[in-house]
Amino acid sequence: MKKTGFKGLRDISKVEGMLTQGEAEYLYHMAQTNPGKGVIVEIGSWKGKSTICLARGSRAVGGEKIYAVDPHRPLADEGYFEDTEAEFLRNLAESAVTEQVAPMVMASEDAVRGWDRPIRLLWIDGDHRYEQVKRDFLSWEPHVIDGGIIAMHDTIRKKGPKKVLWECVFSSDRFKAISIVDNITAARKVSKISFRDRFVKWLVIGCRGIYIFARKIRLPYAKPAGRWFLRTLTT
Repeated sequence: MKKTGFKGLRDISKVEGMLTQGEAEYLYHMAQTNPGKGVIVEIGSWKGKSTICLARGSRAVGGEKIYAVDPHRPLADEGYFEDTEAEFLRNLAESAVTEQVAPMVMASEDAVRGWDRPIRLLWIDGDHRYEQVKRDFLSWEPHVIDGGIIAMHDTIRKKGPKKVLWECVFSSDRFKAISIVDNITAARKVSKISFRDRFVKWLVIGCRGIYIFARKIRLPYAKPAGRWFLRTLTT
């Protein structure tokens, strides 16, 4: 996915969250893709770090609002023990993106009921358990436009997102142009995939597999080297 007009997100480090700086910048760039062709939907906002990146990216191209879906309730099974709505809203205000964001303080399955807007970028970073990740993917993906992007977080280190990625993206001919930045994997939705696109897709998947194997056997420098290689190869 082509990068355009990065203006810097140095202050994003002040917002608590799980994104690396590289991931934050990548979300900013993806939010600039396909402006005017749909909205951006975020599944899982927590305290707003990714929301701010997406909002600033979309605003840079005069784009649409970010629909930020998150119940903001504690989720002990995932290691979250606090209600985050107040801090989320405060972080949006302090980052001057409140007007760019439409908070949907509810569960993903409730937010998708009756949804009728085309989506140009779907960012999935909610409940990471397999059943919940798959539900989020299957219920929201039909609303993503042809040429739109689906991006998922924690696709290297979390079993749920990894499995859904294999089942719904890697094994499907409806997605091409796989891009990997740290723990983000993104793909472009298409109606038809060419032989070349399929070859490149599986080349990237193979390189990703080598990286994961190198990490598992604790090969020296595997993590930084692998992240650099995948990012260079795919973006």
